[in-house]
Parts: sequence; C-alpha cells; structure tokens
Amino acid sequence: MKMLALVLGIIFIVLAILTATGATSFLPVLGLDGHPHVKHTILYVVLAILSFLWMRFQSNTTRVG
Repeated sequence: MKMLALVLGIIFIVLAILTATGATSFLPVLGLDGHPHVKHTILYVVLAILSFLWMRFQSNTTRVG
C-alpha cells in the first residue's frame, strides 16, 4: 500500500504542476482545457499531501495471529 500511496502522490504533484502552468491541453478527457486553473491546482496539491500522509502512516510490520 505504501507504493500505491507514493505513486498517487507523484501523479497528483505532476497534475498540479501541469494545471498550474496550463500545459494540460492534451488531457481533454479529464475535463482540463489547457488554461491555468487555481482551484484544480490546489485540489491536486491537497490530494498529494493526503497521499503522502497515507504512505507515512502505513505500518511496516504485519501482525500474525
């Protein structure tokens, strides 16, 4: 689960950078039109932070029995 949280965090950071710069014109499927969107950028940053927190709080050991 740590790897999933890390990958999601990285994806959200990349999306935040792309939406902040307006370089998302190649992603019309996600509803992004290529113009800078501040609200989307903030949302992606918050999701990235939550993903990294999720990764941080995952335990390293598994309990048996």
